[in-house]
Amino acid sequence: MFDTTALLFHRTRYTLMCARANVVNWRDRLFDPQAAAFFETMAECGYNPNAHIDILPRHGLLYISVPKCASTTIKGALSVLDHGVAPPPDRLHARRYSGLYSPLRVGLSTFRQLALSPSTLRFSFVRNPYARLVSAWADKFQDKPLVPGNSFIDAYLELRPTIDPTLPHGHGHTLSFPQFVTFAVATADCRLDAHWQMQDDLVSMPGINVNFVGKVETFLEDFTRVLDHVGANERVRAAIRARHNASRHEPWHHYYTDALAQQVYRAYQRDFDRFGYPRSIAA
Repeated sequence: MFDTTALLFHRTRYTLMCARANVVNWRDRLFDPQAAAFFETMAECGYNPNAHIDILPRHGLLYISVPKCASTTIKGALSVLDHGVAPPPDRLHARRYSGLYSPLRVGLSTFRQLALSPSTLRFSFVRNPYARLVSAWADKFQDKPLVPGNSFIDAYLELRPTIDPTLPHGHGHTLSFPQFVTFAVATADCRLDAHWQMQDDLVSMPGINVNFVGKVETFLEDFTRVLDHVGANERVRAAIRARHNASRHEPWHHYYTDALAQQVYRAYQRDFDRFGYPRSIAA
């Protein structure tokens, strides 16, 4: 049970952890310039490691989070693994509640050591690009009015005129899935938003050699590799059986025509090729 007392404890712990991290990173920048350069290279290449990397130093785990690929479920399991309890699903992506460490929270030197150590399991999970786009649309755009005030809608409204000025906007309008595809494929390689960014790009941060990539389609089987790496007990294994934040939509095949699938395949071909997903949309 994650009650109010637990929330207060995690907020206090996070504040203290941030203060300690500031001191550690100041020291690391001064005495370990290689570690500082390792982190800064990622930022210079357009990545945000603090947003997409969770680290469990005690367990030798480094997780690159790919949105819409069971990331909420994974973060919940990692939180239980490290702290014995996970916050509610709607708080799992806030570190002050999950307790999961970002690179800057563990310190630059520790981050580099874990990222390069042969004993660290550096893992991520991916998903069929066709299914992932349906999930992103259903979660972030489906039935939402196309007016300012939502960060995802705001990004769409800003770029709509340059992508396709005939795309809808304003009160009384929403974004259909085919219209979302037009927007997503135009920005798939721009690092605009990780929810529809190419998965191949997200798991290719410079300096980090991912040594295990699981698939959402075989999640329970594949995540066992992570749990076995840390010798997880049954309580942690049970935490992953509850699927959090599942988008509400029909089976993804129902949203595609051959022409729409062709658009997605061309834009996300690197994902299809690297992770072995079929080009066909046949169920």
